[in-house]
Order: sequence, then C-alpha cells, then structure tokens
Amino acid sequence: MRKEMYGYLAVTLAALMWGVGGSAAKFLFNQAVSPQLLVKLRLTLSFFILFAGLAVYNRNLLVIARRDIGYFALLGALGMSMLQFTYLLTISLTNVATAVFLQYLSPIFMALYALIWEKTPLGWQGGLSVGLAAAGGFFIMLNAGGASGISILGVFSGLVSALVMAFNTIYSRRAVREYHPVTAVTYFFGFAALFWWVITPYGWEPGTITRTHWLMFLYIAVFSTVVPFLLYFTGIRYLPPTNVGVIACLEPVIAAVVAYLALGEVMGWLQVLGGLLVVAAVILIQFAPQTPVAPDTEKEQATG
Repeated sequence: MRKEMYGYLAVTLAALMWGVGGSAAKFLFNQAVSPQLLVKLRLTLSFFILFAGLAVYNRNLLVIARRDIGYFALLGALGMSMLQFTYLLTISLTNVATAVFLQYLSPIFMALYALIWEKTPLGWQGGLSVGLAAAGGFFIMLNAGGASGISILGVFSGLVSALVMAFNTIYSRRAVREYHPVTAVTYFFGFAALFWWVITPYGWEPGTITRTHWLMFLYIAVFSTVVPFLLYFTGIRYLPPTNVGVIACLEPVIAAVVAYLALGEVMGWLQVLGGLLVVAAVILIQFAPQTPVAPDTEKEQATG
C-alpha cells in the first residue's frame, strides 16, 4: 500500500472517531459540565495516558531535543489548546452546525498557504475538492438551522478556529517528520494542558463530578482525543496539509449519520447533499497531484 493511502485511511478514521465522540461531549454539556473544564480534563487525561504508556513501552519516545521544547510549547499553547477553546466558544455563541462548518473552512486557509508561501499549485482537482468540501459543510449547517441566531463574535471565533486548525496542521509537519507521531502528540497535549491549568487554575466543586462523568471524560480522552489525534498526525506525516483538511471534513458528515442512526434525528435533503459533496471532495483530492511531504530518510525514534 502506498504511504499516501495510509495517510488517507488514518485521517478518515480520525474523522470517524471525532464524529462519534461529539455525542459524548454533548452528554457532558447537558450534565452542566463547562466547556473549559472538559477541555482541561480532556487534555490532561490524554497527556497522562500517553506519557504513562510511553514510560512503560519505550522511554526513548519521550526524548526530544532541547531546542524543540519551545516549538512544542508554542504548538501546544497556540495550536492544540486554542483549537479546543475557539471551537467550543463558537458553539456557545452560535450552535454546533455553525461551529463545525466554520472550523472546516480550514482547508481554504491551508490551500492559500500552500499556494502563496510554499508556491505549491493546487491543480484543478485540489481547488475543486476544497470548494466541494466547503459547500458541503455549508449545506449541512443550513439543514441543521445553522443560519439562525448567528452572532458576529461567534462567526469571528469560528474563523479563528479554522485559522488555528490550519496553523496546527501546517506547523506540526516538522514534529511528525522528526519525531514519532505519538511523541509529538504527547507533548502537544502536555503543553496544551499546562496552558489551561495556568490560565484556569481552579478545579470543580466537590460532588459535582460523578463516576459517570469520569467514565465519559476517560472515553473522550481515549477515543475522541488520543487515538484520533494520533491518526490525524500520522496522516499529516504522509499527506499535504490541504489533503488532510479536506478529508477531515468528513467529521460533520459522520456526526450527522450517527445522529440519524443512533438518536433518530431527521436528515434533510440539504444534509444529504452536503454529505455527498464532502465525500466527492475526499475522493477527488486523492487524484490531485501529490507533492513530497517528507524526506525518504526520517528521524525515527520509534526504534531508538
């Protein structure tokens, strides 16, 4: 199997897990758990799970160069932590459909970056894929009532979320080329969690977090954070950022299908059309001209 196919499969599975995991987060919000607390515990639990696993499995994977500490800290604080915050802020100011649509405008920013700064032509397949993915997300938003009750601040935070997602995807390429993806994700989560504990050092009122809540926190940390982000950054290792962004647009499609099958929510014709457009974009992007994303000889620490 070509390396690119591993990348496509990894990002698709990540989108699947994020799409399913949204229901768990919604359950916690309905239980009066604040988005800030969920993000902080999600990142903290994810870091400790990965750190403990690597300490037992292969401690060499915990080693990073001293010169890269600032790099990982920047991506953790401005990338991973802000990606979580701006997305949840947009949800609180608008609604889930609008937040998902705005965040998944990120392939447009990735494409512009590749075109302007890296002088990488998209080709008609790449350009059309980005357009189809954006249109598909827009139709899904309209079907879910996303056009109503939109605040200017909510739209702004959603666009910032898309920019942060593009930043995270583009500037994390160095990390997954020079280190194993699990090493990169561990330090991204670690610095992101540290950032949140610094700006919100308080915890929660005694008795407000139940055993059920902790089980849901653990589920989100493992199956909606650790595993999908590992898959996502594995995809970044093998694919250009624009391709990764387009494939990740499958998340709202998967979330809509899961809501239809598991929760009995209605799926209108605009949602179906939007889903088909995103699927078409994912298929089309695989035929876009591929550019090398990493040198043949990588700095592998998995066997160190």
